[in-house]
Amino acid sequence: MSILDKLNESQRLAVEYCDGPELVIAGAGSGKTRVLTYKIAYLLQQADFDLAPWNILALTFTNKAANEMKQRIGEIVGNHVAGRLNMGTFHSVFSRILRCEADRLGYTSNYTIYDETDSRSLITSIVKEMGLDDKLYKAANIRHQISIAKNRLVSADQYATIKKALEADTNNKIPRFQNIYKRYEERCRNSNVMDFDDLLFNTYLLFKSHEDVCDKYASLLKYILVDEYQDTNYAQQCIIYQLAQKNRKLCVVGDDAQSIYAFRGANIDNILDFNKLYPEQKTFKLERNYRSTQTIVEAANSLISHNERQIHKDVYSKNDEGSPLKLCVCISDKLEAMEVCNEIKRLKRAEGCGYDSFAVLYRTNAQSRCFEEEMRKEAIPYKIYGGLSFYQRKEVKDVLAYFRLVVNPNDDEALRRIINYPTRGIGTTTIQKIAATATDHNVSMWEVVSDTAAHSLNINKGTASKLANFANFISSFIEKVETSDAYALGQSIVAASGIFTDI
Repeated sequence: MSILDKLNESQRLAVEYCDGPELVIAGAGSGKTRVLTYKIAYLLQQADFDLAPWNILALTFTNKAANEMKQRIGEIVGNHVAGRLNMGTFHSVFSRILRCEADRLGYTSNYTIYDETDSRSLITSIVKEMGLDDKLYKAANIRHQISIAKNRLVSADQYATIKKALEADTNNKIPRFQNIYKRYEERCRNSNVMDFDDLLFNTYLLFKSHEDVCDKYASLLKYILVDEYQDTNYAQQCIIYQLAQKNRKLCVVGDDAQSIYAFRGANIDNILDFNKLYPEQKTFKLERNYRSTQTIVEAANSLISHNERQIHKDVYSKNDEGSPLKLCVCISDKLEAMEVCNEIKRLKRAEGCGYDSFAVLYRTNAQSRCFEEEMRKEAIPYKIYGGLSFYQRKEVKDVLAYFRLVVNPNDDEALRRIINYPTRGIGTTTIQKIAATATDHNVSMWEVVSDTAAHSLNINKGTASKLANFANFISSFIEKVETSDAYALGQSIVAASGIFTDI
């Protein structure tokens, strides 16, 4: 029995075509993950393709999607084979490439990756150093604008030459944005740091400026598959194009009607204009919805039909007609919460179900408050899913900051976080002096702390002694990085730093 026997006709045709660029337009609930899973298994099972697992690159948008897909592929071809696939999110896959090739861009392989909090903290420091109004130059807004620029592959130097961008900044009362961007870029490089956007931006630069590196990975990654292609941004599209040029074996799966992440940089034109970038491409459509009732599919189709630009498809369902849809328009968030709670109580009474049968979905975490207040008022038990990630908790970020500094001593934000935690008597004024001196000498804060005399840091003997003790403390663990495993080193750092006694 062939694995293709488990697919419907449209799915099978999409899986079997492997001769060139391929666009699979998959309506909601039509089995796009199934197609990707079986296509990878099909590629591995066909001797004619001569593909080893590591010759296949599969890009997803979440680690969960990658892990689930790899598990399904393992059930077909074996986990030992699936485990050797180059599969993961854009950022995780390109991060691994950058670790190997970091020196080509002037980084070392132990570079640190800043998360959103780290980036905002650095921007806050830069705004303060430049004497700018933090109410106008809000860290979150500046970070978002830098992210947009990087995802459009615009460096700080290039940004400074774009007249329209500079005029817009002036109109928005942030004329110094270009200077902040430039300093942010410099500080990250001096600290051997990349933010999440750099993982894309720097990969593109790596392939563009080093053709031999691009050719190496294009030769290795002979077949490329991309999930949720409608959510890719300009940088992601360009990197895929760089890697696909050698073999022209590319399969992208997505649905233009499900593109909702323009605010995060997603470019709907990537999927709509796929045929312009790859003229020889073939398009396959998955139009049967296995998930929803006929009523829901017809309602969705009626809305999608109004899209000005779209790749036409006739999505249908063979499921039952289903219950009619109910639209409730509320004039306020409080009234909305009341309506939802009243409906929960009504359905519970009418159908005799428990509270655990209901789920309330909302767009942002901020919207949960009204629902919580109303449910408390009506004595409806509830549980909120999501919230603060484990890795965003203070105590976890503190420990990780020690790790980061030991692995990459030039990580300024890690140093800022733990130089006086637990308390060592190194105050804010001293930290500001260290930062200013580092900026003046165009070096990292660690280099200043490591040799205060050489950098003429203006501090008294007592403070100099405290900084020396801190530098020696961190240095003692830096020496162990190559000989100790992460678990043993982590235990030593946590115990010696005194974090346990502070929690």
